[in-house]
Amino acid sequence: MNKTVIASIVAITTAFGSQAATFKGPDSEFIQSAQSIGMTGHTWESPEYIASAMPHVYKFSHSYTLHKGDYVSVLARAQQQLDLTQVVVEDFDGAISAKDFLANRMQNHNAVIIQDGKIVHEHYGNGLDEFSPHLDMSVSKSFTAMAAGIMAGQGKLDMNAPVTNYLPELKGTAFETATVQEVADMRTAVKLAAGTKEKYWDVRLSNAQGYYGDEASKPYPNGTRDFFQLITERQDYEMGEKYDYQDVNSEILGAVVDKVAGKPFPEVLEQELLQKVGLAADAHFMSDKKGLGMGSTGMNMATKDLARVGMLFLNEGKNAKGEQVLPKQFVAELWQGNDDVRSAWKISKEVALADGYYKDQFRVLEIGDKRILAMIGVNGQVCAMHKETNSVIALNGGYPMAETPRFAAMQFHQFVPAILEALE
Repeated sequence: MNKTVIASIVAITTAFGSQAATFKGPDSEFIQSAQSIGMTGHTWESPEYIASAMPHVYKFSHSYTLHKGDYVSVLARAQQQLDLTQVVVEDFDGAISAKDFLANRMQNHNAVIIQDGKIVHEHYGNGLDEFSPHLDMSVSKSFTAMAAGIMAGQGKLDMNAPVTNYLPELKGTAFETATVQEVADMRTAVKLAAGTKEKYWDVRLSNAQGYYGDEASKPYPNGTRDFFQLITERQDYEMGEKYDYQDVNSEILGAVVDKVAGKPFPEVLEQELLQKVGLAADAHFMSDKKGLGMGSTGMNMATKDLARVGMLFLNEGKNAKGEQVLPKQFVAELWQGNDDVRSAWKISKEVALADGYYKDQFRVLEIGDKRILAMIGVNGQVCAMHKETNSVIALNGGYPMAETPRFAAMQFHQFVPAILEALE
């Protein structure tokens, strides 16, 4: 390990103020310990190691500690608890209890289910408890969009403005004609590097970020921002016409928030969102070596805290104290959708999963008679909100494969509907 990396391991406070989130480098002690079982920044995502890695992934990269505040939202337990052994999930081979389906077929680690503001079920596995962080994968995208929504609500960000108004360095790239809203909705349909089709993200992005460790980021002296310049081609669609899920949009959205906030967007999340929600444990948000948060995959937080955030979307953006945390309009527009995002969804590959739309890094899935607002990450990370039952379902897991049709069906056509029916 070189001296620069060793020096960066010492936690420092960002230059934006003494109350800022704490920025730190990779955890050398953890990395050495992980190597003893063969787990490294390059191998942690493999089926062999992913369950072991999930509580610790932020330690491989640079990251921010997002400190919990003085206020902690206390979640009472409902008198009537939901017994997952008595909830039936129908699978291809017959009925199975939701408990077994979740643990054995979905490889779940933690689950917290809230109804009417009270916990009706919680369990923690894989050596974790209610305060343990867990990598949330692409659930992180929704947090990046929440930071943008907060900035828009404060009048600092115009979502309908060209993205180049905030990031002029995107002139000459495939994003040159995009609005911030089209970036947030992933309606840019840009082309990834050849050979990355199987991953749905460009491996050069992961390298520029240092997602798999610092060594791969060396060819990118400015970190993630060097990657933006490499995306110069688009698919044969008009800008805004097609929804195409690509991580780079989330990274650009995070960079926009950095610009308008005048500080790293994870700090916006810490002070304007998480501390107001009332988290019970510190969270961690991964970043590149230059301090740009990984907008597509950076959040590591406790599952119960994820459920606390989910409750905002059942209460018009207000926390348990009745304070407006997320702009009411931002939340309302997520639930409502619009013609642009609905038509863009219809020509995306995800239309095979369900009717719905993708807006501001959230999905709304219309499955049978159920309408679900969801933050979704690969390998089993979910926060699903359902108005009719006034419920939140937060899941974190370590399914060994990413983005498979089988797993998507297990989550949203089998497990989540079974739970919602049990709550009705």
